[in-house]
Amino acid sequence: MAALTAAEASIEERSLSIVKAAYRVMSRRGVHRVPLTEVADEAGVSKGLVLYHYGSKDALVLAALEWVLRGTARRLRAAVESSEDTLDAIRAVVAAVWRNPQANRDFFRFYLDGVEHQTRVDGFDSLGATATEIIEGHYAEILGEAMYAGSIPATDLTEAAATMRAIVEGFFLQWLQRADWEDSHAEYRQRCTTAVLAAVGVAR
Repeated sequence: MAALTAAEASIEERSLSIVKAAYRVMSRRGVHRVPLTEVADEAGVSKGLVLYHYGSKDALVLAALEWVLRGTARRLRAAVESSEDTLDAIRAVVAAVWRNPQANRDFFRFYLDGVEHQTRVDGFDSLGATATEIIEGHYAEILGEAMYAGSIPATDLTEAAATMRAIVEGFFLQWLQRADWEDSHAEYRQRCTTAVLAAVGVAR
């Protein structure tokens, strides 16, 4: 692939800075409460420049969701690569998802806004496919390696990955509603890990 010119690199960098700004303010205040002017102020650009890059608020929200999901994928990949064995990799993946209370709270509130958007706004259908590809794709990869190594019983990978995702997101949804969300984070991470291992056929 040809290298980007300086102008192209500058445009790409500015576009990414707008996405990051959108994630910061929308994860804190909610997608519906944040106007594009606030995103522009956070990014240090004009509202017109935000619209130049993304065309609409909905398109920006979708881009920010895809950006944060791909960031999650990179963390999962790094967790797997640093693991000692396949069972350790499963535990490491869950730990990488449950990174810290504030980051998880920001991400999941933004993610839930995105899911709500997907059910109501035309053009958001790609979010579901992207989330499945990134999240369940990585879960299927690590579960497949564990099955190949004989660490967990053989089963349908697609179903197992979907189940793992349901467990992780279910625990996040419960945890998010806790008044003591900071203090209870480690407890829910451990409960989630135990539930995932049990679901794939490991007692502990």
